[in-house]
Amino acid sequence: MVRIQKKYKRIDRNGLCEFSVQKSRFISFGTPVVDEKEVRDYIEKIKRTYPDANHNVYAYILGKNLEIQKFTDDGEPSGTAGKPILELMKKEELVNSLIVVTRYFGGIKLGAGGLIRAYSKSAKNVVEHNGIATMRLYQLLDLEFDYHYWGKIENELRNREIFKMKSIEYHQYVHCQVYVPPERTNQAKNIFMDLTAGQGEMMIMSEEYLKEE
Repeated sequence: MVRIQKKYKRIDRNGLCEFSVQKSRFISFGTPVVDEKEVRDYIEKIKRTYPDANHNVYAYILGKNLEIQKFTDDGEPSGTAGKPILELMKKEELVNSLIVVTRYFGGIKLGAGGLIRAYSKSAKNVVEHNGIATMRLYQLLDLEFDYHYWGKIENELRNREIFKMKSIEYHQYVHCQVYVPPERTNQAKNIFMDLTAGQGEMMIMSEEYLKEE
């Protein structure tokens, strides 16, 4: 049985940074990703942008339970490039994330130890540069109620931290869509039904991960 994670960490945003060692230039990219197609597309874009680079090393992890973990050394000595990047990602507990390090060889060999340090530093640099986001699981609730309850409900939605407002629509009844942590859905329902004297309707629409602020 797959365990549903209430929280996970990923690279926060797309971005790059670089540094040089012994005349070799290392450009590191990090980005959140959702599937292997997005991974392939991102890597191909980097290869088109830097067609004369000597190596495009990468590692990625997909799935809240680390279902997919892959890396490539792309011509560097085995275990000196992609694996250090993957190990850094695992240490930081990053999932749904991709790191690519593009290397321009400067003519001086770094040796196995030097390569491991360089690729590890490249991965660490881009994670620090792009930031880490904590994603939390929420349930999206649709709340339907009569207009004369709106004043009390609006006050509760804006002042209770368990509710994260998504949208409000005005039709025959008011419809509010709000996010609530799954473990607090029953509490949210009790609050809502008390405010509407048992006349409101609540429906669970979906489950989504949102970034913690």
